[in-house]
Amino acid sequence: MSELSNNKPGDEIDIFEFCSRMWVAFKSFLVSIWNFIVSIFIYLIRKSVWIFSFGCAGFFIGILLYAISPKAFVSSLEADTGGVDNSVVINHINKLNKVIDKPDLLASYLGLSEEQADVIHSIKAYYGIDINKDGKPDYIDFAEKYNPRDTNQIRVPSFVHVRVSLFDESVLPAFRKGLFQYINNNAYLQKLFEIDKEQKQQLVKELDAEIAKIDTLRKVQLRRELTPDKGQIVVTGNLPEPKLFYTDMLSLYERKQGIEKSLTLNTEIILVVQDFTQLSQEEKTAASMAFKYCIAMAIMGLFCGIFWQYRIVIWKLIREDATKR
Repeated sequence: MSELSNNKPGDEIDIFEFCSRMWVAFKSFLVSIWNFIVSIFIYLIRKSVWIFSFGCAGFFIGILLYAISPKAFVSSLEADTGGVDNSVVINHINKLNKVIDKPDLLASYLGLSEEQADVIHSIKAYYGIDINKDGKPDYIDFAEKYNPRDTNQIRVPSFVHVRVSLFDESVLPAFRKGLFQYINNNAYLQKLFEIDKEQKQQLVKELDAEIAKIDTLRKVQLRRELTPDKGQIVVTGNLPEPKLFYTDMLSLYERKQGIEKSLTLNTEIILVVQDFTQLSQEEKTAASMAFKYCIAMAIMGLFCGIFWQYRIVIWKLIREDATKR
């Protein structure tokens, strides 16, 4: 007991000293990080002439390139693929973008002339992402960063967003017609559409038969309730409660109406929800090009400033390396 009591104060002092040293080391680490950030900031200020001059040059280069380059305008369409898997339709549309640099091949796919196909800058189809889990797209996955492992977001089935970029807005009507022909004339998509249509029609017949059976049971139940009790047995066996009949019938009717609605709306492989918008939005604006080139040239200016500062040392190392060879 005496030895344990004698070791306690020493142990406490050791722990205190250990914590103090850890705190001092942590403070020293924070100070070194802060000094490093300050030194970088000061160094950037010293190179501000290089950064600013190259950044201004990049700004004017971006404006100049915007002025002399042809303007591409963007139009978008939203559609429903009905019973056809939207991934098949999206992949089929995106095949057009792979031949965008071959106007003759693109023209044959869309039924356009080579001159019309040559003004098409890009064609891309995207998925809609549902976050609120209401079955409606909350945003379009333009960045294509959808993660199937993320349960907080899901792709909206049967939704397709098509985005086209054109140099000439007069080609948009012909492109729209050619795009729908390209989709509707695909044999594989046609087969999927027909199979889905036949399955839905067969399911409607099965639902009608089930509704008729439940209606018959309901009538039997009502007849039994209305028949006076005189000892005769009208129906043998146990029948469900009357409320269950109505619940089952309503659920089957709702399902049938949903399928019939789909059959009525989806008469083609792709149903337009929102047609192509007017070509008013530029794909690359003057501000975006100026900003991009300004940042790129500013970074280049920083490296040029560093090279100029250490130019003597760099040339010396180059000459020494050359003499050794």
